[in-house]
Amino acid sequence: MIQESVHRTGRRTEKKVRTARDIKVPPLLNEGPEVVGMMTVVIGNGGSLDVAVRNVADSGPALSAEMFRRVVDRADTRIEADMKSSLTKELSQLRDGAAAYSMAIHMVMSAAEAREAGERERTLRDASEIALSGLREAGKAYSSSLNAPCMAVFGVGIMMPMILMSILPMLSISGIFGSQSIGMGQLAVITLVLIPAIVVAVMASIREKNPFMPSGKTGNNYGYLLPLASAAPVYLALAAAGAGPVTAGCIGCAAGGAILFISVYPGYKRETARRRRAGALEDAVFEMGNRLIAGEGFEDALTGSIGAREECGPVAEALRRELSICRGDVRSAITAAIAPTSPTVADTVCGIYDAGLKDLRDAGRLALSVGRQLKDQETVRRGIRSDLRGMMDTMFSTAAVFAPLVLGLSTSMLTPLTAISGDGGFSGTTAVLMVYLAELCVMIAALVSFLEGNARTENVARRIGMMLPVSMLVFLISTNFGF
Repeated sequence: MIQESVHRTGRRTEKKVRTARDIKVPPLLNEGPEVVGMMTVVIGNGGSLDVAVRNVADSGPALSAEMFRRVVDRADTRIEADMKSSLTKELSQLRDGAAAYSMAIHMVMSAAEAREAGERERTLRDASEIALSGLREAGKAYSSSLNAPCMAVFGVGIMMPMILMSILPMLSISGIFGSQSIGMGQLAVITLVLIPAIVVAVMASIREKNPFMPSGKTGNNYGYLLPLASAAPVYLALAAAGAGPVTAGCIGCAAGGAILFISVYPGYKRETARRRRAGALEDAVFEMGNRLIAGEGFEDALTGSIGAREECGPVAEALRRELSICRGDVRSAITAAIAPTSPTVADTVCGIYDAGLKDLRDAGRLALSVGRQLKDQETVRRGIRSDLRGMMDTMFSTAAVFAPLVLGLSTSMLTPLTAISGDGGFSGTTAVLMVYLAELCVMIAALVSFLEGNARTENVARRIGMMLPVSMLVFLISTNFGF
């Protein structure tokens, strides 16, 4: 009896092992095209399914790598007869919504068994189309699911503060609540604590549903937000010079936001340039395939296709330098020159190089196939981002212009009524709303970053730096609008 109790207790305290059934479907569908592309590089080169699965397990996207590592472990420990059986069992445990991912991997498995290169290429192309279709559907589903939560953010984040900080004080001044009047302290707690908590909860649900959020750790560096602290000395200097608390606060926050934007903008420009070069490198993979089929050597085709693009000039120069000193280790040269810009393209080119060691024309056909996949992926993702653009622009303009304008005009109407009634209990309304608008800018900056699928601190900081100065200046001007 005692042993049984201990055994049961031990089972209760064991950490539950994660299975394919536990993986969320939308992020997995987002990884599908990349996984198919990685496996295409191996199998399109005539490699085995075993090597392709191990490649994804070692360097694939987070969720798929975790799943494929379980596949490799079961095959290596002989729990399953071979890699194909292990992969088939893992795919069978996925949730129903991941059918596109499962079908695409099954098509890749079929391609690995194809005897003819043409049949293998067609099957891999079909696998890529199925994976892209799954990604496209995930994007549409996510986009259509945003209406309710974004309207909730608008209603709770904009309309509730306007009602609380303007209409309710007016009704309280008129005596409609009798002796049960609402105090400024209560309104401040609701506006600065309760409402942001609700908005953050809605944002968390939006982030959780986003299939395009990175599955692993983002490596956030909160030091990017330190320039915001410059708002404090600006506020103190203006207050010492005789400025009112709201004026000093608005200008201080605007200055802090501007300094924050200036501090992160160079990094944003570098990242934008890197993404542009990465897109050009994907185009270069397709062109390299044409050059290889036309009879050029691998190094000439690679450097020529990359060097033909103006954005890739630094990459082409680094590649030529690495190839000249690599002493035959071409893979290391490719990785050193291309991986800092695009690890995906670097791995792809290494796979094409391996194929070229056997037959350059086969390598060219592989490059055409993989290059087409890369561009198709980018086209689908660009379409999804375009669908979300309207929602992101609406949220951005709401925090930067609409909210401070509406709330500022509301306090402008409240001020003369307070003066006429002689009720000074709501004199801190403007200051509370100023603090709330700063909170709102931070929350909307994070929300827009979540919608974009890029929640890194530097991206959130850049958006705060763009919104906060505009919001504070609009609020300052609107509060001084006389009625």
